[in-house]
Amino acid sequence: MSNHSDPKHSGSQDLLKVTAAAKREFPDPTEGNSQLPAGLLLVFAAIICFAGAYFGIYHGGFQGDVFNESDSTPALLSSKKAATSVVTQAPVELSLVEQGKAIYANCQPCHQASGLGIPGQFPPLVGADYVVGSEKRLIAILLKGIGGPIAVAGSTYNGAMPAWEKALSDRKIAAVASYVRATWGNAAPEISEAKVAALKKELAAKADPWTEAGLLAIPSDAKIEGVTEAAPTSGAAPAPMGGTPTSATTAATASAAPAVDLEAGKAQYLAICVACHQPTGMGLPPVFPPLVNSEYVKGNPERVVAIILNGVMGPITVDGKPYNNMMPPQGAVLTDTKISQVASFVRATFGGGAGPVTVEQVAAARQKYGSRPTGWSEAELKAFPENN
Repeated sequence: MSNHSDPKHSGSQDLLKVTAAAKREFPDPTEGNSQLPAGLLLVFAAIICFAGAYFGIYHGGFQGDVFNESDSTPALLSSKKAATSVVTQAPVELSLVEQGKAIYANCQPCHQASGLGIPGQFPPLVGADYVVGSEKRLIAILLKGIGGPIAVAGSTYNGAMPAWEKALSDRKIAAVASYVRATWGNAAPEISEAKVAALKKELAAKADPWTEAGLLAIPSDAKIEGVTEAAPTSGAAPAPMGGTPTSATTAATASAAPAVDLEAGKAQYLAICVACHQPTGMGLPPVFPPLVNSEYVKGNPERVVAIILNGVMGPITVDGKPYNNMMPPQGAVLTDTKISQVASFVRATFGGGAGPVTVEQVAAARQKYGSRPTGWSEAELKAFPENN
């Protein structure tokens, strides 16, 4: 027998030693479940209990208008109690013109915020016969769209206007039609939802957009058949742009009006004026003038009412800086009370604490200037006395 060790056997022993060491240092994983620490389980249980209690107290009856931690109380634990504790407020009904202002956002990319369109591409709406003329033509255009060349305000345009009858409801079409007819100096009456519905029914078989010849074939005084107008529920309807309210309406407005509400005026300002004049009243130089330090705001109250009623057109200097744009009239959009409120808010906030404007002053100004068809020029505004 040889005294020499077998090299193969020696190598196997070395490998076993290495493997044993590896197993000792890095043991194989074993099957089984390990329990979470008791402390961690207690933390999770506390979180779940707190979340359940918080949700139970502040669920607010699952109503969005009371789901507010600062307003809710443990009394709201009952859905029934929550429902009885919520004070509901009747929604404010906006006029068609006011509703149409928001819907006009669909039209603004082409016809622009000023209603002047883009020369050579999209026609203007300011003073256009298709806007302020026949109601039937305007509704027909909005319902079916236009294709091919068309002459507007002496210029020819050759584009395509999309049909809106499937995208907008009858009321929205009536609202945007009323808005464009009562803005930018346009002075046409509003168009009712009933007229839109009736003409949609009449034109139901028409599948293609209008051509200029087709629109001109509609008589300018054409009536819309099958219209049943809803009678006003109470009081008289607001006078259209350029119209004059009756003495009975003016008297009723004046007698029923409370003291000037600056908070209501602030709401009117934020809804109508803020886009141009900004929350600070500083405007957007050099496009829209400021109200701060404006002689037109803190001066004669009759003049600021006249501006709101009829708008402003052409170049004007405000606080030493020139501006050349157009302010749309709001006489058809705002009642005497609302004009009183917003004028008083603007004068008190941006006019150095100038005095309020009463409903009676607005009514008197509307009586004098309500039939005016155009906006004011700078020269005409300068002609107002500084104090009245």
